Amino acid sequence: MSKQQKYLLSVFFVLTLVGISIYLIYPPEKSTELGLDLKGGLHVVLKAEPSPQAPVTENAMEQALLIIRQRVDKLGVAEPQISRQGTSHIVVQLPGVKDPDKALEIIGKTALLEFKPVIGEEGDLLKLGKTVLTGKYLKNATVDFDQFGKPKVDITFTSEGAKKFDGITSKMVGQRLAIVLDYNPQGKTNRERGVISAPVIQERIPGGRAEITGDFKLEEAKELALVLQTGALPVKLSLQQKRVVGPTLGKDSLNAALKAGIAGLILVALYMVFYYRVLGLITCGSLTIFGIIFWGVIAAFNRFTSWGWTLTLPGVAGIILTIGLAADSSIVIFERVKEEVKVGKSLRSAADKGFLFGFKTMVDADVVTLIAAVILIVTGIGPVRGFAISLAAGILIDLFTAFFFTRPLLALVSRAQFLRKPIFIGAKEETAS
Repeated sequence: MSKQQKYLLSVFFVLTLVGISIYLIYPPEKSTELGLDLKGGLHVVLKAEPSPQAPVTENAMEQALLIIRQRVDKLGVAEPQISRQGTSHIVVQLPGVKDPDKALEIIGKTALLEFKPVIGEEGDLLKLGKTVLTGKYLKNATVDFDQFGKPKVDITFTSEGAKKFDGITSKMVGQRLAIVLDYNPQGKTNRERGVISAPVIQERIPGGRAEITGDFKLEEAKELALVLQTGALPVKLSLQQKRVVGPTLGKDSLNAALKAGIAGLILVALYMVFYYRVLGLITCGSLTIFGIIFWGVIAAFNRFTSWGWTLTLPGVAGIILTIGLAADSSIVIFERVKEEVKVGKSLRSAADKGFLFGFKTMVDADVVTLIAAVILIVTGIGPVRGFAISLAAGILIDLFTAFFFTRPLLALVSRAQFLRKPIFIGAKEETAS
């Protein structure tokens, strides 16, 4: 296979990747996940408060993180970001949340389910005895409807819990058993104290099944089932910071970033064409290929991986920066080509040697930047990490585009007869024949 055939094959390979990228990108609103700062939503910082019954330990924090993630998943929030910060803080970012207060209530709910016997009444308030069973033995909780069409929550106990519940109900026939969620003895009403219902036990209840009834709305029953399904938080979490980002602010930020990127791309393209003529057109093609493949990679992560790629404003800034790096790569290569032409070499020879030496210089510079980006990815969090990921990905895609597209296209164009005139490549001296 000749060199020209190899170059054509390389260009065809890159164009095939471009076609695949366009397929993955369409439609953009589904292939591209926007972060909190662009889409709007809820940013929350929770702090674990230690107590004698629930000390803040590494295992407790990991368990709390898992439970919060399960609750968020059941809320149906797309691309949430949930992470630990330090030893006792948890950061939750929920893009696109329409009801922040409701989401926050569900996320931070302790969800400690207890069954307490009713031992008396003080006016409208129920006097409760010691806990006889907790949600520790709960296996599942689902929403259903009673015979009157009212929502209820059906609960299923584990095998051990079923035995305990069987024994409790057999001893309490004719008595009231209160179902309590997040017991608060200081509450002024039964509801404030956490009493959901206090039914009379009509008969022994074997089989490990029971139901929680009350004056529920459907959404309230769903929320109760949700927090019971995911279990009780092992530590008490207090709200340290809450910030609601409006979608308008995010949209304005995205529009500003896109305008900056487009303006920068146009200015870079005009400069390259003005200064490097035909070689500048190669740069425009390379930048276009670079941008499409980059977007395609983001879309591929969102479609084929579980972790996805959420695009944030710092990430957009990283992408815009890599546009400059990609253009700089072309400048390094083309300047070397012009130097080779000025010493009397043919454009074909100048293109081969110019790319070889220019690419080496480009790799040296990019490796240094890539190392810095990797360090930021490993040590950084939040926006810093998002910026570093976009920067690192941009560098790798730039190197790929330069080697598999710019190089073969430069070699193919250098064989054109009309490029022997120096004006077409921005050189001032005649090229050798």
